[in-house]
Amino acid sequence: MVAVVGDLMDKVGEAELLAAASAGQILDCGDGDNRRPVDAALVRRCCHQLKDQIDPRGVQLRNATIAGILDLADLDVPFPLRFDDCEFDSPVRAEGARFQELALTRCPRIPGLLANGLRVGRDLDLSGSQITGAHRTTASFSRRAAVWLCEAEIGGRLRCVDTVIDPGGERSIQADRMKVGSSVWLRHRFTALGYVRLIGARIDGNLDLSGALIESATGRAVNLDDAVIGGSVFVINDPGDRSPVIRGRIDMGNARVAGRFVIRNLTLVAPMAPADARYARPQIRGSALSAPRLSVGTGVTMEGSCRVDGGMDLSMSELGSLYIGPGCSLYAGGRTALDLTNAELLSTFTLGEGVPVKGTVRLSGARIHGNLCLRGANLSDPDGGFLIAAQGLQLDGAAELQNMTATGGELEFRSATTGSALSAAGAQLHNPDGYTLNLVQANIKGSVRLTDDFESIGSVTLDAATIEGRLTCTRGVFDCPIPSGPGEPSKVAIEAISATIRGGMTLGWKTVSPSVDFTNARTSFLADDPLNWPSRFVISGFTYDRFQQPWRGTSGWTWDHKARCAWLSHQAAYDAGPYEQAARVFRQHGYTAGAEEILIAQRKHARQAVTGQRTLLRRVRDTAYSATLGYGYRPGRVLWLLALLLVLVAGSLEIPASRSAMRATTSAGTVYSLQGPIPGAGSTVFTGVPPHSDACGDGQVRCFSAVLYAIDTVLPLISLDQRSTWYPDPHVRGGTFMKWWLNAATLLGWLLSSIFVVSLARLARGT
Repeated sequence: MVAVVGDLMDKVGEAELLAAASAGQILDCGDGDNRRPVDAALVRRCCHQLKDQIDPRGVQLRNATIAGILDLADLDVPFPLRFDDCEFDSPVRAEGARFQELALTRCPRIPGLLANGLRVGRDLDLSGSQITGAHRTTASFSRRAAVWLCEAEIGGRLRCVDTVIDPGGERSIQADRMKVGSSVWLRHRFTALGYVRLIGARIDGNLDLSGALIESATGRAVNLDDAVIGGSVFVINDPGDRSPVIRGRIDMGNARVAGRFVIRNLTLVAPMAPADARYARPQIRGSALSAPRLSVGTGVTMEGSCRVDGGMDLSMSELGSLYIGPGCSLYAGGRTALDLTNAELLSTFTLGEGVPVKGTVRLSGARIHGNLCLRGANLSDPDGGFLIAAQGLQLDGAAELQNMTATGGELEFRSATTGSALSAAGAQLHNPDGYTLNLVQANIKGSVRLTDDFESIGSVTLDAATIEGRLTCTRGVFDCPIPSGPGEPSKVAIEAISATIRGGMTLGWKTVSPSVDFTNARTSFLADDPLNWPSRFVISGFTYDRFQQPWRGTSGWTWDHKARCAWLSHQAAYDAGPYEQAARVFRQHGYTAGAEEILIAQRKHARQAVTGQRTLLRRVRDTAYSATLGYGYRPGRVLWLLALLLVLVAGSLEIPASRSAMRATTSAGTVYSLQGPIPGAGSTVFTGVPPHSDACGDGQVRCFSAVLYAIDTVLPLISLDQRSTWYPDPHVRGGTFMKWWLNAATLLGWLLSSIFVVSLARLARGT
């Protein structure tokens, strides 16, 4: 029931006000244009001396002008006090007062509310009111605020729906250590043109900033440091679809939120020049959200078209999860965009597809009990060259980097540990002047997949990394631009020095340039196309157990030793170890001939790498060794050489000049040529006895055979008594030459035969 008065210009008297209040009625003092004045002292009298006459429904005024200073400080008011659409000449003072309920709703002008230490049993309602001005209180000697609620206790809700607070450049609300039994609503068209400070507040319900507009010229916009919120925090668009806007920094250091922290369609702009820059921590300068050690039970969710201009500091926080959905954007170019250093997430960190992030995402020392999901994210403009700084990250799940774009910096996972795979399939990583993906000393419990049009313009490094699964590079592109400046160190597209890949390496890349370095890397199998490696690479100390095809349907034979030899010849610097490793693998899988061909190729490569003063001599000697014996791996060539030597010796003995120089001497001293006894030679005296019927003297000497003589000469293990019977006469033309030639053939035959015997012994030992 509303009590309406007749004369709108008359001042409301005590009897009139007391009559309405005693009856529990609303005293309507006019309309929006004509408001009757009510003496502030009269309202105080009703709340103090006359409170026993007031109905439990309390004092209710509408369309009134409260004249004078409404001083309710330290009063104990056992009934509600409601002012609807009223104007106030002076600030409302309620320090230390106790109310059952206090409502200042739709008031077009309230010069301030000074209510430190206020106790309200139910709601404190400021909805729809416009509060202006800024005042000092004993809670702060240096700052002014329009609304003071420090150490206030509100049993119900603090309602500021559609409230507008303009402190003239000072603080809008200062409510340090305020306690609220239910929720705090700064929502709908709530507007604060100054700093909202709720340090150490205890809110048992939700903190709702739906549709709020908060602007601060001092740097900070909202301060919830050390606040404890029993419900959730909502910074979302209101039912009228007004999106929240906060221009200034949100401080939530060491705050505790039991429920969710939901941000939707928020525009959050960091201050251009942070307040108190002399005392601000370096981490928060330029930050839009500074919340180190924040605790959120369910997690932080950003969705819709959120835009954050400035960094988000969540270092050392404890979050149920962190979700930044598609449509959101983080802009902190050249600075830290998102800081989760030493934070702990009980579930997954998700950066939605297409989310642009300008700045660095810091995850160093963080612990994530779920997955790190950065699928389709767009990272650029880092701080210090790191788009992701995740040194020492502990990840229980997988790192999902599929289809992401990273430009101008590296993804650093140095010394990180993942409980599952790291997949960057389809990712586009561009950092021509440095690393694109850094997994130095990382421990990946699953596989590393750089596949499906993955592109790295820069260097991928896996030095000293341990990968329990596979390293898969199928259809990837790895290109590290060659340094253009003089004296700059050379770069490689993939660097895996001392890496351990237990599940095998599938190197079916599209292209890789200019080089790769697998020095001292270890793996179980190598699946690659040896013809698809770069023109120069380093594989010294690289060990593996077998070869495989890089993917199904690949043409070519896995155990093609010729292709392997060609592959090994492209080492940046000659090293025998990779040849021996390949040969060992071939031999272990039964391809002995191929292993020997690889070792022969190793010796040829070594010959080409010979340097020094006697290079020519050594190369000539090595070439001869290669041609004759295949560096000892082809002993069968000795038989061909022996056969050739036999033919040459036998052929030389068929030459007339050589045959005429051959002689044999009997025990009686008779000298024979190949035509028979030589008259007048030796001690034989011819007495006219007719000559013997054949050239051998009918058995006086062993008949000469060029073939048998050659065998007897060349093969020292065989004695046919040809060499012991016939000899070249040095006194005959051509005899000296034949003597030296046959002696040389004997030595050469002995040498070749010895090599053959030694080779047979080596083959018998299975080496």
